[in-house]
Amino acid sequence: MTRIAKNALSFVGVLMLVPMIAWAADVVDLPNGSKLDLSQICPVCNMNLKGGELGPAAVVFDDGKVVGFDGPGDLFRYLLDPSKYGFDAAKIKEAYVTDHETKKFIDAKKAYFVTGTTLTGGMGSEVIPFGSKEAAEKFKTDHHGKSVAAYAGVKAEDVKSQKKMLKIKREGTGSGHGH
Repeated sequence: MTRIAKNALSFVGVLMLVPMIAWAADVVDLPNGSKLDLSQICPVCNMNLKGGELGPAAVVFDDGKVVGFDGPGDLFRYLLDPSKYGFDAAKIKEAYVTDHETKKFIDAKKAYFVTGTTLTGGMGSEVIPFGSKEAAEKFKTDHHGKSVAAYAGVKAEDVKSQKKMLKIKREGTGSGHGH
């Protein structure tokens, strides 16, 4: 085989791997081993999970079902209104958020959330998650936050939507925002 033919075959092989690598990046592991499909649409704002500035969040139900969110604010909007989203809160096994400092998934129930900062998301007020209280307190001071709350201390007013949430019905794989 000539050198040109070998290089061409190598190039074709690399091209075949690119879609597989891109596909694999659409699914990430949660700390408990569950898989979060980042191509999912957030049930709260109808936005792609990759679009969230604060990183994705997720809940894992007892039956293994994983529901993803484009950020921590939408996670809490969902959790605080189970009747609106049609789920049984007692069946949630675990919840995860993206640590603002490390950009890694952490257990939402052990996280500290900075409320009332100058940072807002596409849906309005956000809570900014941290794995340590010290990091959360520093961020609160640096960004004029209102408080640092544990998971159970995040209230609906902390994630109040500043806009009316408009759900856009998606067709196919088109992208667009539901807000």
